[in-house]
Amino acid sequence: MEVEGDDGPIAVGGLRLRALLALLALGAGHTVTAERLIDALWPDEPPANGPNALQTLVRRLRVALRPYEVIESRPGGYALAVAADDVDALRFRRLAAKGAAKGDGLDLWRGPALAGLTAVPRLANVAATLEQERLAAVETRAETRLAAGLPVDLTAEVAAHPLRERLCALAMRALAAAGLQAEALELFERTRRTLADELGVDPGAELRAAHLAVVSGEGAPVRRPVRHKGNVRAPRTSFIGREAELEQLLALLGRAELVTLVGPGGAGKTRLATEVALRMDGLDGAWMVELAPVSEPGDVAGALLDALGLREGRPRYHEGDQLTHQAAEDLVVEALAGRRALLVLDNCEHVVEAAAGLAERLLTGCPGLRVLATSREPLSVPGEHLAPVPPLEPPPVGAGPARAAAFPSVRLLLDRAGAASPAFALDEANVADVVALCRRLDGMPLAIELAAARLRTMTPRQLTDRLDDRFRLLTGGSRTALPRQQTLRAVVEWSWDLLGGEERVLARRLGVFAGGATLEAVEEVCGGTAAVLGALADKSLVQVSPEGRYSMLETIRAYAVERLEEAGEAGTYRRRHAVRLLDLVERATPELRTAAQIGWIERLSAERDDCAAALRWAIDERDAELALRLCAGLNWFWWMCGYRRESAVWARQVLDLVGETPPPGLAGAYTACMFAWGVDRFGSIVNDQDAMRELWRRIEGLVDRAEREGPVHPMLRLSKVVMAYAAGYEEHAAALLDTYVAGDDLWLASSALMIGARNHDEERLERAVAGFRKLGDRWGLTEALLGLAAARAARGAPTGDLVAEVWSLTSRWVSADEAVSTLIRLADLRTMAGDLDGAGADLARARAEVDDEAGAFTRMQLGQAEAAHACRTGDLERGLALYRDLFGLLPEVVPIVQFAASLRAGYGRALLWSGDREAALAEHRLALETLGEVNQDRPLLSVTLAGFGLIAQAGGDQERAAVLFGAAAAVRPHDTSPETEQGVRAARAALGEERFDARFAEGAAMPLPEVYAMVGSTA
Repeated sequence: MEVEGDDGPIAVGGLRLRALLALLALGAGHTVTAERLIDALWPDEPPANGPNALQTLVRRLRVALRPYEVIESRPGGYALAVAADDVDALRFRRLAAKGAAKGDGLDLWRGPALAGLTAVPRLANVAATLEQERLAAVETRAETRLAAGLPVDLTAEVAAHPLRERLCALAMRALAAAGLQAEALELFERTRRTLADELGVDPGAELRAAHLAVVSGEGAPVRRPVRHKGNVRAPRTSFIGREAELEQLLALLGRAELVTLVGPGGAGKTRLATEVALRMDGLDGAWMVELAPVSEPGDVAGALLDALGLREGRPRYHEGDQLTHQAAEDLVVEALAGRRALLVLDNCEHVVEAAAGLAERLLTGCPGLRVLATSREPLSVPGEHLAPVPPLEPPPVGAGPARAAAFPSVRLLLDRAGAASPAFALDEANVADVVALCRRLDGMPLAIELAAARLRTMTPRQLTDRLDDRFRLLTGGSRTALPRQQTLRAVVEWSWDLLGGEERVLARRLGVFAGGATLEAVEEVCGGTAAVLGALADKSLVQVSPEGRYSMLETIRAYAVERLEEAGEAGTYRRRHAVRLLDLVERATPELRTAAQIGWIERLSAERDDCAAALRWAIDERDAELALRLCAGLNWFWWMCGYRRESAVWARQVLDLVGETPPPGLAGAYTACMFAWGVDRFGSIVNDQDAMRELWRRIEGLVDRAEREGPVHPMLRLSKVVMAYAAGYEEHAAALLDTYVAGDDLWLASSALMIGARNHDEERLERAVAGFRKLGDRWGLTEALLGLAAARAARGAPTGDLVAEVWSLTSRWVSADEAVSTLIRLADLRTMAGDLDGAGADLARARAEVDDEAGAFTRMQLGQAEAAHACRTGDLERGLALYRDLFGLLPEVVPIVQFAASLRAGYGRALLWSGDREAALAEHRLALETLGEVNQDRPLLSVTLAGFGLIAQAGGDQERAAVLFGAAAAVRPHDTSPETEQGVRAARAALGEERFDARFAEGAAMPLPEVYAMVGSTA
């Protein structure tokens, strides 16, 4: 569900609100009755006054869609006043019906139908129907393309729908048409087994017919290699991963006379050109002209004569003889004039001027001729159409076997590895290494084929671990290939040797950039010019992103670094690179607290890999000042974006380099590193009060020294507060905060107000929100808004406006950990407000953010939230299963006792909801014993004690429950979980106001050891 206005996307938050819009959109222009909307939006338990509840929801939707007045009230219901074609789902249905024989409308799909809304049963049914219609359109399009002889790739669809027989039958025919009969038969066997295992049936008639066609070699009516006059021969290996490019080139050559495939060495230009020549219809002939063996420009025309077989019986054409060269061109023009022919000029880069002249001469004299050239740079002939050949797309990190196998780079690896080692297969055990291998090889076909050959004797993990030495590792290509195609080094050397002097100098210096660079950065660090950089891009040594960043493929960069070392320039240019990044980081630091924050975060995010490379170099070179300043400058960026573990790892290495004492003038930078490392240490020293206080004293002394040296980052002042709280000096921390609030630094004052808003002090939080809003600091504003929303929720006040604003502020630049944490907090707020649907949508969005970079704590935090939500929505079986699974994750989490205690308390509540009071009691006792004397985690202790109250209440003892609720409230007054609030209300109703208040006060006054004894804990 996405809404697009004139100025871009329009955010519509909340599951029920989005569901209402979807229901109206699916009936665009028509009245949807109120009765039908109420039934759909509240399928299990309609509200007491359904029409009023629906009217409120409609009013909220109108506000969300402003300024567009498209929600109309009509007799008996409501309507979305837009045309049916403005709704993609409806437009797809119209196009699919109109172009039923072609499968039109598929370009409108961008993901699963009604993603995130299928918790609404009626919309789940619509989504299922739309998906079936999409698959039918996919099948129709595949059938149409096969009949036209065009390539078809149904790998992803078959993996997602292994029981859909028509789809599998078409996929088999497509594989067979591409010469992959073995893969087609393997797919049939896999589908047959799946049908038998899951449905207990045999393949149907259509699938059996496809199997028979593959076995008999008949196949479907597909575009097969055309028998042309000429010298183009079909390769012996299968064609993988360029199906879309092949189709585009065949269409392009229908209208363009000259097309040049450009790309780096090893990208597969020759193979793609060969496939085009084999499959192009309506030709009188197709010839491949191999220019790689040609060493002199004057021999280019002679190579063409040889390819066309025109040299026999004629005088030799000597190199450099222009008249003879002209005569050779005349012979070719005479032979091809009036014919519709295709010439493939392969590997033009080393004789590019001669190849360009030849192409222009031939196209002028032969109107029906088409020329397809392959080169690492354009021919620059008038009318030339460039067709870049990029690397094959690698799968994302974290892809499973089925998803990874759908990516062309992995398909190529599996195909070539299967030929070299038939026993090799992609599975859960090796998929992460296969993905890493394809990614680190940049998806380059030649490199992947060389790696596949190594899989005869090495595992994917062994191969990936050794890629730092890729030039010695990836050798042993086909003995019949050109020498420069037999090893990875030879491929890159061929391109390198074609560079001019200035180009080689700039290319090797570009090796210092790990993640690419802007033109300005290249000019500043490398001393290169835009013209030379453009020449490197033209020659496919450098890639240019749409954002204007220049980068090298990893393999080319590794070669460039070798050349930089050989030239003796590595130290000089790595230092220039690091100094430039230090300047950028230090300019960014104050801007990260202003309205310019997002722009600077995006700049630093783009330089993240380069910052890591510069910091690594500074540490290895033992340049303490550079390392300290760079690490300290990056700390605030890392902190804001949620890369706190990364920050701590670097800080520890820098501190090890510098030693126990900060260098003169660098106390602030030293303290920033000490704080990043110290916060990460909390997990290991949280139970050691002496160690915690020693860390506090150290930080406080360092900050004081830094302040004597000059202005310090306000975060360093806040670090004294954080450490004081951690060490148990709450009064000292509160006094510091009051000092900062009274100061003239608005950012520091706003942060202090936010941190010091103990017990949900709304007035302080309002002031913090106002301060961050004035500064334009989105990060601080998000944190303050979340705190204010929690404070409002604690007293039962509405929080919808705050939640919506936080949603709008959530940025794509934060880490997975930070994004998940924010979404979990939003889900908690929605839960407190009773919006379980909205909470579920937030948690689903959080789960989608989890990737391999997400830490164990983040996965634990999200898992607990999902388990609690499942229990609250009535799916106790799933909730209990989720909790049980999380115990297996505990060993991966930093060993802080609160994690285990929180998990046990949550699991205990789930057990209570399931009716198992004894098990719930045991888990709560274990939670208290796990906490031990670590009572400074007051929220967790309060939740655990309230859980004991709920257990007592479930056993019918309302007085004991009231005592325990009072004890929990004394620890932390604002436990806002719905269960605790409901339990307190139930106890108050059962006992009456007077008795409840007396028992509640009794519990609030009870010393903790007595409370522990009351619940039977040994803590």
